[in-house]
Amino acid sequence: MAIYVVQPGDSLWSIARRFGVSVEEIMRANNLTTTELMPGQELDIVAVTEPTPPQVPPAAVTLHIVRPGETLFSIARRYRVPLAALIEANPALVYPGLELRIPVAAPPSERPPEETREKECFRLTLSTDRARYSPGMPVTMKLTKTNICRRSEVLTYMTGQRYEFEIRQDNRLIWRWSEGRPFTQRVQRLRVRPGETEIFTESWPQVDSAGRQVEPGRYRVVAWNTARELRDEVVTVYLEIR
Repeated sequence: MAIYVVQPGDSLWSIARRFGVSVEEIMRANNLTTTELMPGQELDIVAVTEPTPPQVPPAAVTLHIVRPGETLFSIARRYRVPLAALIEANPALVYPGLELRIPVAAPPSERPPEETREKECFRLTLSTDRARYSPGMPVTMKLTKTNICRRSEVLTYMTGQRYEFEIRQDNRLIWRWSEGRPFTQRVQRLRVRPGETEIFTESWPQVDSAGRQVEPGRYRVVAWNTARELRDEVVTVYLEIR
């Protein structure tokens, strides 16, 4: 027996087909008197046939073994991928020992990559100056933060650090902008006026944390604003070195 968490758009028929059981078996195992389901509802699935995950090319995924206490939300946050993409690439059935596929975005196009995320009154946009780079060519990264509301907002920073950039490959940390940099250890609260924009620009010299030149390949730029109210809003773009 296993536990399945109902997702938006699920029906008893689709769940039964997914796990290779009948609608009647699901209703009987859960004492259901109606076929109506609610997102987030937990169902006992008996005589489970492990659902077939979507076919994803091996080069497009990273595998993660679920540990006790982990959830799809915590795993998505760990790998900094959208929760919706993680759910789409895997069954919603999560238990210790399950092998999850961590989706990786498609290779970048020739157009400079850009991603935007919004949280309440703030829009965060990450971009690089190119999609492809020659080995050794500096990568210019830009993180833009804009107050999109009609009122002023206060952001709380626990240190003097305002932003962070990371370079990752296959979810391995390659380089972090803040590493080795001193910051004031003082809480600061900054008022951001409506429409106010702040731009943070840094350059990655194509080296790892030890200062060694990285190999050609596909890399992920990860950035976020370090304000307490925004630090969970991570933006990501991909680039290629060749």
